[in-house]
Parts: sequence; C-alpha cells; structure tokens
Amino acid sequence: MTTALEATEKDFEQMMQMLTGSWVTQIAGAVATYSIADHLAKGPASAEQISTIEGIDPIAAFRLLRACAALGLVSFEGQTFSTTPLLCTLRSKVPGSLHSLAIAWSSPGHWLSWSRFLDAVRTGESQTVPALGSKIWDYYAQNPEEGAAFTQATHGYTSGIAQEVARVVDTSTAKLAVDVGGASGTLVHSLLMANSQLHGIVLDLPDVVPSATASASALGLAERSKALGGDFFTYVPEADIYLLKHVLHDWDDGEAVQILKRCRDAMRPGGRVIVIEMLLGEIGEPELVPLMDLNMMVMLTGRERTLAEYRALLEDAGLRFSKSTPIRSPMSVIEAVAAAR
Repeated sequence: MTTALEATEKDFEQMMQMLTGSWVTQIAGAVATYSIADHLAKGPASAEQISTIEGIDPIAAFRLLRACAALGLVSFEGQTFSTTPLLCTLRSKVPGSLHSLAIAWSSPGHWLSWSRFLDAVRTGESQTVPALGSKIWDYYAQNPEEGAAFTQATHGYTSGIAQEVARVVDTSTAKLAVDVGGASGTLVHSLLMANSQLHGIVLDLPDVVPSATASASALGLAERSKALGGDFFTYVPEADIYLLKHVLHDWDDGEAVQILKRCRDAMRPGGRVIVIEMLLGEIGEPELVPLMDLNMMVMLTGRERTLAEYRALLEDAGLRFSKSTPIRSPMSVIEAVAAAR
C-alpha cells in the first residue's frame, strides 16, 4: 500500500517558477531586442537613459529592469542598473551569445507554434503549419527579419563550441569540408581558421547564402570559402568532410537517413561525416535535451536522440560509426566513415 505524497511550500514555489517560464522567455527576448546587455556592458545606466536610447517608454523600461533584477540579470544601486555575468550571455557579440536565440524563441515563429503544444502532444505532429500557415523554413523566408534572427542565433550558439570542434576534428588530410545546413558558416570557418590548407562550402537555403558569404569575407576567408544555395535532400557537393551540426535533429529518422545518404554518396574516398548534436541521457537527469526534444516535436518533424539511435541512423545510411567525443555538455561530436559495400 502506498501513501500519496504531499507537496511542500518549496514545491509550490518551484511550480510557480515553472508556470512563469513563458513570461521569462518574453523578458529575455525584450532584453535582447532592446540591447540592454550591450548598453550595460558600457557601464551602469538608469532606466530613463536606456529608454531614451532605445525609444521605449521610461516607466515600462524601469518595470522591465526591476523584473530583471529579480531574475538576477541586473543589479540595482542608487538609481542605476548594472550588468551581471548572467546578463552577459545576452550580449550580441560574445562567443556563445544567446542574444539572437532569445529574440528568435520569443518571436511569433516559435511563440505561436508553442501555443498549440496540446495539439502537438495529441497528434505527435509539428504545429507550425496550423499556427503560421507554413513550415518554419518557409515562414522564415517570408519573414526575413525573424529568419535573420534565427540564423544569427545559430551563429551565436555555434561560436561557443566552434573552436572546440576544430580542436577535436582532425582535418590534416582533408582538402574540402562542407557545412551542411551551416547557416552563416561559423563551424566550417573555424575549421578553416585552424587549417590554412582547408577549403569550405556552406550549403543552406538560398536566403541564408548572403549571411554565409558576408561572414567568410569578414574573416578574410572569401578565397577559401563559398556559400551554395540548395536543398541537401537532393544534392550535396563532393567533399572530404561533411559537417552536420544541429541538422539531423530537425528531421525524422527517414529524412535524417536521406540526408546522410546524400553525404555518403558524394563523399570522396577516405571521407568522413561529422555529426554535432545533443545526446539524450538517462531518464530523469536534469538536462536541457528532453525539453529540446519537445521543441523539435512542436516546430519540426525531428527529435533528439541517444548515441545508439544516431549510430543506427549512420548504419542505415551506409556509414560506419568511428567515435563520439563529448564537448560542451550535452553536445558530442560523432564521427563516421563510409561502410564497405
């Protein structure tokens, strides 16, 4: 016979924090949109000073900053607010920046789709078409400002791990690497910076190409890196290395295998596929990945996976798993080569 557990006051407080999580997302989005982290990085400022710079209501700015102080994003002394290390994650130009991610996740593309979460659970299907009228990539093409925020969010997150990936992945025998679905090309550009003999291609949707081209030029890599607009389900160029960071988790198993097969078929002799993804751990571990898995369910056809599940996808695509290297938790670099036919 079991005895029902009773919630404590601490449990009620924790649940209230969870229930207000959607509010916190919007607060973080506003902080990023109005560049508050960047302003306070220059020194303490009052709400009125920030409101003047950003053209927002001064009373609303104060109320926003007061809430930020309660969340540990800022500190308050006298009449001015100061930055904290937590707020620094929302600066626009720091490695691993979450600035654009805060904007993307608090914008209509994600926000409206997540408002249909009950329908996602009931049907197991993505909710972007019912919420937005189109799949998310088409929506971003139709809403370029929001799409640019998502592309920049990808760059920000990737910049936090790119150097570590460049350290882990051996490119000494490779001549050409393709960043499949590489957005602005942050990952392949890091490999090019580490190996002056390597050339790179960023393969992504046509509306993303200008961002990748501009990024390569800004890094002085224009002669060794090019951007190619296309559909990786139908074509990937010949190369020695294929980089797929946060690509396979966007798609269901059949679609993921199709992408991997394209890479396998185009791969030069001795080539490799490099998959960079979050890995699901044991059930009950307090981590981000199961939550991200639900985001994939709402937004796309994909899912987060265990290492065993990724190994199965690789095998189905005619690839042979060679190794997995943990980098910044919960990310891992999974390497595979062509299996014998």
